[in-house]
Amino acid sequence: MLEPAFRSRLLEAYGTMPRQLRAAAQWVLDNPRDVALLSMREQAQRAGVTPASMTRLAQRMGLEGYDGLRALYAEGLRRGETEFSGRAEALVARRRKGGDGVLAFDLAETLERHMAALCRPDALDAVTAVAAALAGARRIHVLGYRSSYPVACHFAYVYGLAGGSVRLLDGPGGTGPDALREAGKGDALLAISVKPYTRAAIELVDYAVSMGLDVVAITDSVVSPLMARARAAIVVPTESPSFFHTMTPAFAVAEALAAMLAASSGERALAAVRAMERQFENLSTHI
Repeated sequence: MLEPAFRSRLLEAYGTMPRQLRAAAQWVLDNPRDVALLSMREQAQRAGVTPASMTRLAQRMGLEGYDGLRALYAEGLRRGETEFSGRAEALVARRRKGGDGVLAFDLAETLERHMAALCRPDALDAVTAVAAALAGARRIHVLGYRSSYPVACHFAYVYGLAGGSVRLLDGPGGTGPDALREAGKGDALLAISVKPYTRAAIELVDYAVSMGLDVVAITDSVVSPLMARARAAIVVPTESPSFFHTMTPAFAVAEALAAMLAASSGERALAAVRAMERQFENLSTHI
């Protein structure tokens, strides 16, 4: 069996698995290179499960043990997330062993690899599909909680400067979602959420779907809860040597979407940018 065929079978079986096996399966789906290169024990630690869960996953998929699964992904390589506290401990240990310079290099090298992954044809196709869905919307609502909030805010700010009809679902006292009372068919929701997924974000996406909005997403996994709810989605890598996941690829995608939408708006975007510049000058906004 080839790795792509195994991946398809794993996706089909994912929804029927117990919680621990789902966590193990998500790790395998999101980190194919590491499946081939890392030990089962290290993979289990990063996935936040026991080594026995990794073995049970392989056996559930018809393999004798996890070594068979690793061999499957290693062959594919030749041809072509753990809890915050545990990652923090690993981060401190890495710094003690190699110093700040080594740690900075690890972080920069990981981001370089993540950004290169966004240049692959499949990733670019996903960005284009989401941009096309947003371009046809009457108004774009943007949702992101916790670490996803700055990404949502940045998209709304940048696209708004170019005259985009965009509204960030944010407000004091939890009033942000109130804006959806005015939403309906013809509007779109850009939902941004990565593991650990915020319950309120998923519930609000479900509400938007019930209101007839077209949902598109920026998320971190093919088995993210947003995937089944979104018309189109962009999967961004979030793995980091730090104790906390990285949002840099999500920021890059948000910037790309704002730029693509502004470019497609033509003269409307140009007029908005000129008006923005006049206001900044009149108010002496910048030094």
